[in-house]
Amino acid sequence: MPIPFEAMLFPEVLIAIPVKPFGVAKRRLAPVLDAEQRSRVGRAVAAHVITTARATGCRVAVVTADNGVSVWAGRLGVEVIREVGEAGLNQAAATAVSTARRVDHAWMMLHADLPALTESELRDALAALPQRGALLAPSHNGGTSLIAADLESFPFSYGRSSFARHFAAVARLPHRLLVRPGFALDLDGPEDLATIVRLPAGKWLAELIPRVTNEDPLTARPR
Repeated sequence: MPIPFEAMLFPEVLIAIPVKPFGVAKRRLAPVLDAEQRSRVGRAVAAHVITTARATGCRVAVVTADNGVSVWAGRLGVEVIREVGEAGLNQAAATAVSTARRVDHAWMMLHADLPALTESELRDALAALPQRGALLAPSHNGGTSLIAADLESFPFSYGRSSFARHFAAVARLPHRLLVRPGFALDLDGPEDLATIVRLPAGKWLAELIPRVTNEDPLTARPR
């Protein structure tokens, strides 16, 4: 059931979206897309997630250690949080949390590889965030597509089967789990791509793929 957005407890939430260098992203799609196509699809999917996040009216930032991604995000008009310390998703998340808490914002770590994510699903997540607790949204393969909290810190443990570790970390806190197709269907391998492009919310990606070698994904948007 949809969660009324008016129930949202936190007027200020930083939605942080970690983005890897596009040249190394989506290698598991190599059986169906070449390197240039994977880079362009990665940019388009990340742009979709950013656009969806910005539609909620929340503060949105890309988290990266890569200069190329920083320039790309700047061209989209998005705030950039530069990773500090050791590179990696856990460190990127910790850096974003520190940024949010400096101005007393709640925070949401949102993956950049969610091509079927909708504004409605993201608003459900914002409305479901419990006070002094955490919200988790699992991916279909045992990962964690979203972690949001009103906490000073969090023991991020991304990687294979991360959802089990993250769920254990919040078990003694006020917490909610949110299952939605847009969070569950992350774009990882060819099977994910085949599933996503058959969904109404993934139609835009199906339309993009035949022309990824000829079109700049910065101009490709969901229709």
